Amino acid sequence: MHKVSLTRVMMMRSLLLALLLLWPLLIFGRPAYMVDSAAYQNGGERAVTFVLRKLHLAKPHPRKVPAVAEGDKTVSAAAPAKEDGRDTKVARSILYSVLGYVFGGPGMSMVYMAVFHAVTVALVLVALFESIAGPGWRPFAAMAGFAAFASPLAPTVTFIMPDCYAPVMLGAMAILPFNWDRFSWAMRALIMGFAIFGVAVHTSHPPIALGTALAVSPLLLLIRRRLPVALPKALGVLWAPPILGTLLVLLTGLVGFGHASVAPKHHPLALARAIDNGPARWYLVEECRNPHRYAICEIYGTHIPNTVQELLWSKDNLIVRATPRQLDRIRAEENAILLETTKRYPVQQLIVVVHDVPEQFIRFSLNYFRYGSTIVRSAKGDIILRNPGSGEDPALLYVLDRLTLITVIAGTLALLLWWRGMSPSQRWMVVIVVIGLLANAAVCAIFSGVAPRYQARLVWLVPWLALAIGFARGGLGMVRIGRKEKG
Repeated sequence: MHKVSLTRVMMMRSLLLALLLLWPLLIFGRPAYMVDSAAYQNGGERAVTFVLRKLHLAKPHPRKVPAVAEGDKTVSAAAPAKEDGRDTKVARSILYSVLGYVFGGPGMSMVYMAVFHAVTVALVLVALFESIAGPGWRPFAAMAGFAAFASPLAPTVTFIMPDCYAPVMLGAMAILPFNWDRFSWAMRALIMGFAIFGVAVHTSHPPIALGTALAVSPLLLLIRRRLPVALPKALGVLWAPPILGTLLVLLTGLVGFGHASVAPKHHPLALARAIDNGPARWYLVEECRNPHRYAICEIYGTHIPNTVQELLWSKDNLIVRATPRQLDRIRAEENAILLETTKRYPVQQLIVVVHDVPEQFIRFSLNYFRYGSTIVRSAKGDIILRNPGSGEDPALLYVLDRLTLITVIAGTLALLLWWRGMSPSQRWMVVIVVIGLLANAAVCAIFSGVAPRYQARLVWLVPWLALAIGFARGGLGMVRIGRKEKG
């Protein structure tokens, strides 16, 4: 049986794939940004400054970046924060924010962050793919060509958001439980470490990982006698990323904000989405006749905003109007409002879910990516995004969307055609990926709203896995590596 190890060839392949994934930087000259991209770097600067002050070390010198020109459209998603993290209004993942600051150069373009994305993602993908397809250069070349030029991975890697770690998380959860013995200890540690990191870097990732593990575990119990690996090992490796990643989030929240939470200091996006959908707004208009019923009632009374844009991203949004203490109360009351809304308007809530989740599952595209924005420092010293969402819709991304659709259809058909001839482990890898896609669609649609980018970051794993299984079966010109598992 071939052992996937951290060899010179493995490093060469990983670096080659990383270079191929960086082609959007050559074409567009910079990464793609959204408002949160600047907010991550802003939060990272504040976090590093806070730690250095506590350690009585020198304060880091602010990087020199272009100042905001008058008349330019700018958006800042980071509310002012005092030195104590408990007074921070909103914040993103502490881990990713610190990395965003450390790899924020040159200037504040965050090109180095895109390079970090590419190298780490490439290392995991090459190792996971090789554990299925075998060690040859031919399968690697096919995978690298597909991943870089026929999937959404390259634009996602050069997008300054943690989206590129969602497939790392799901890919590791799908493959490691069955191919654990095919990796060296060093490679196991690296893949598991980046999978745990992948869970911890975005608020949507813990529920996706936990939901996937919860759905898969009963299925593994039912077919435990037909598993190609021992059940305890499969379950242990499956659950390690969601559990350890969630614990890491709780720990960083406790250290940074004095509050152990999966999403400390988060934007109340689930509440905003529920208000946008209608039922939560109807409920709050009734309940806010008592201005002290909820914290949001103290701010808006019965004049609750209609949309997510108005509530969270407008010039006079909730984050600007509320005090840090009010925002903490809003976060604490968010689940209660959603629960009471569901009790009062169950049919309307069900209709929204039944409509949005399937739509999110089948919608994937790169129409969100724009390359006309820059990261600047405002007159107040905050790091913000100038000209957000500006620039034309790149024609290359439209072509990539069409290629992605073709490869997803082709990969799905191939997996269906090969299903009966697959080994048990290969079948379960496919099942876990599909369950992960369903969990991703459910979490994102319910708590954030339908957006093609959410599914695009993961859907390419279907043809990627089909390519690996095709080489393993010998159906793509490769001799099968290792012994055929009993099935």
